Formats: sequence, structure tokens, C-alpha cells
Amino acid sequence: MNLLNDRVIWLTGASGAIGAAIAQRACAEGAHVILSGRTIEKLDTITAKLISDGYSAYALHTDVCDQQSIKTAFEKILNRYQRIDCLVNSTSVSAFGSFLDLSDETWLEVIETKLLGYMRTMRTVLPQMKAQGSGAIVNISGRSARQPTTTHLPGACANAAINVLDKGLADAMSDYGVRINTISPGPIVSERFEKLQSMTAGVTGQKVQQFKQAGTPEDVANATVWLLSDQAKHITGTVMAVDGGATATV
Repeated sequence: MNLLNDRVIWLTGASGAIGAAIAQRACAEGAHVILSGRTIEKLDTITAKLISDGYSAYALHTDVCDQQSIKTAFEKILNRYQRIDCLVNSTSVSAFGSFLDLSDETWLEVIETKLLGYMRTMRTVLPQMKAQGSGAIVNISGRSARQPTTTHLPGACANAAINVLDKGLADAMSDYGVRINTISPGPIVSERFEKLQSMTAGVTGQKVQQFKQAGTPEDVANATVWLLSDQAKHITGTVMAVDGGATATV
């Protein structure tokens, strides 16, 4: 049997490399996947391909910086599927640069989109998950939460905050049958990672360490699907590193 047979999964950040891989993997495991994001063209293209392959996929243009947009998307999902079994947040902001050059606006954009975006979607779905007595949430943070990269400090701070938020909420929701876990990818081969490589080399003269251990979006997707499935039913409040052992801290 498929790991996610008939599960209704809301996926934000679905137009990015990791988000698209998660959508593909979840669909292949029998889920109904609602793909959300702000990059409309890419989102529609990814969704159309999934549908043409015979999967159950539905695109919702959603801005996680806008609470009303999130509420509208949530209501559309409930109207269409009557429930939400899983939530995956995979939103990212490409804000790279030297600390002294990054503006307040850049920092606020990262916090608003990633940390507060994740918070808003969870705050929206958790009452429904509590009422139905079940649910699984996976949030994508990043290795920089524990091992920051010089040119990615806004993202590193947001990732660290997400790890803390998820652990606190996992403890609060455990009595209601709702599991919340975090995936912390290391370097993942993608257009975004190439940009980080280039920026870091320009600022420090060195490439991001451990490039030879860079993973793929599919590596993150496999871990996400497993954490959403019943095979991980006794796992909540964890931060799972998907980094090929590249993180140097414990």
C-alpha cells in the first residue's frame, strides 16, 4: 500500500525545487496534494504535469505573508476535500549577502515569509487537526540553524526560530494526535544553492563547505513523505538532518 494513500496534503513553497520534489513524491504515494505558492507560472506548470501523469494535484496561488490569503486557501481546501491531513511548509527566500550590506527590509522579508509564514499556516490548520484528532506537519528549515553560513544569516536565524517553534508546538499538540517535525537539509543541488555558492565565494573567497556532500531535492522529499506517514507515527518534535553527515555540530 502507498505510504500516503488518500491523505490530503497542503504544501506551501511548492514551486521551489524542494517543494516540487515533495509534491511529486507525495502524489506518487497516493496523496491528494494541494500546491501553494506565489510564483504562479511555475506552480501551474508543476501542477499540470502532475495531473497529466494521473496524480491528484490542485494548485492554489497563496501568499504566506498575507493571513487572509492563507485563510482563503484553507477554506477552499476544506470545501474541496473536507479535511486536511498533513501540512508541509517549504517556503524559502533567497536573501544572501554580507551582514553589513543586508538591510532591515531584507531581514524582515525573510522573517515575514519563512518564520511567520510557517506560523500562520500552522495556526490556521491546527484547530481543524485538533478537532479531527489527527494530523502531521513537516516544516523545512535548514542546516544553517545550527551551522550558519556567513552570507545566509537572515535565513539561519529564521531556521533556528522554526526549530524552536516546531518543538514547542509538537509538545503542545501531542495529546491531540498531531505530530510536528522539522527537516533540516544541508546543501541541496538547485538554482538557489548555486546562488549561495557564488555569493559566499564573492564575500569570503571560499565556497560553501562540504559541496561534495550536497544532496538532491528528492532526498528531502523522501524524508518528508516518511515523516508524514504512519511509519513515523511515534516521532514528533524532532529535527531531522538531511545533509549526508555534513553538519559538524551535535
